[in-house]
Parts: sequence; C-alpha cells; structure tokens
Amino acid sequence: DGVYKNSTVYINGQALGTRPYGYATFQYDMTAYIHEGENVLAVKVDNSKQPDSRWYTGAGIYRHVWMTTSSPVYVGHWGTFVTTPKVSAKEASVNVETILVNDYPENVSLKIISTVIDPAGTEVAKQSQNAKIATAKDLTLNTKLNVQSPQLWDTEHPNLYQLITKVFKGNELKDTYTSTFGIRSLQFKTDSGFYLNGKNVKILGVCNH
Repeated sequence: DGVYKNSTVYINGQALGTRPYGYATFQYDMTAYIHEGENVLAVKVDNSKQPDSRWYTGAGIYRHVWMTTSSPVYVGHWGTFVTTPKVSAKEASVNVETILVNDYPENVSLKIISTVIDPAGTEVAKQSQNAKIATAKDLTLNTKLNVQSPQLWDTEHPNLYQLITKVFKGNELKDTYTSTFGIRSLQFKTDSGFYLNGKNVKILGVCNH
C-alpha cells in the first residue's frame, strides 16, 4: 500500500517491477515465479536523492503489504466501479462495471451474481448474468440494479451499502468480491454551488501545505 520510495520488488531473485514514486499503491503478479516450499520476497528502496519530501522523510515500507490468492478466474484488482446515476427518495439506479480476468488456458463460461446489501445487512437487489471470456483476457461486465427507498449517503447520515460479486464456473464458486458504496446524487451549479441529494451544501476545508 505504500513504499517510500523508488522501490523494486523481487520474488526469488526475479524482478517484478519498479515503482518510481513513494505515495501510490501498486501490485505485481508473482504467479509465474513462485514454487512449493520457501519463497523469498525482497523489496529494494532507493531514497538516496536528498533533500526530499515535506510530508514523509523516512524510507521503506510504511503501509500494509498484502498477498492475494485467487482462482484462475476472478474479479480484477479494484475490479468494480459503482455509480448511482439516478437517485430519488423512491428509487435509485445502481450501475456496476466489473472487470473479470481469465487466466485459464482455455475459454470459460461464467455466471456472475451481483447482490446489493443495505446498511442493516438486508439484501435489496440482485442480478444474475452469464459471460464468456477468452483465455488470458479481461472482460468488463455492465450490471444495472434498482434499489427501492434507498437510504441516502450524506454528511450527517453516511449510510453505506455493499455490493457482493460472486463468480461461478459451472456450479463452483471461484471468487467473491465485496465493494462498499454510498447512494447519493451530486450536482454543481454555477450560480449557487454544490448540491448533495438536491440540498445545497457548503464545502468547508482548507488546502493546507
């Protein structure tokens, strides 16, 4: 989630990549280079160019490191993008773009079930879709769901929903991916400013450098 800075990551002596920066998350696929038994993951950091940053003056891994395992077919990294283009007190439209990845050596047929869970943990919308993905390819799946009587997100009531994406190959569950989102409408007007869920809201804050 963060290495300061100019890091190069190695697995069993094989360079996976270099991130020439210190403030951005990144990931590498090490599938082809791991083996049974002990594996060695190494991170090289070059923070020799000084003076450097006004925000962080240390060096090294300063945030979490995650190892993610998956089946050969799965929802990609940051693989869902959720928007709420139409929102009212009666109903909200929830649009989802899901990136599916197929690392199988053959084409696969999948069933994708997308479920929306409200803040209380109740299922409020669900859709099942079929998709075919060629080997070693990605596919973006578009899903449209409707939520009745949505609990809107705002600054006083930050209600959050969850989107649960399940990927099946035949009857076998291959991946489950959870995305958290709020249902709200945003609008900017040139004469009166910012509106959240139809209500004029002043944006308070400071650019502190």
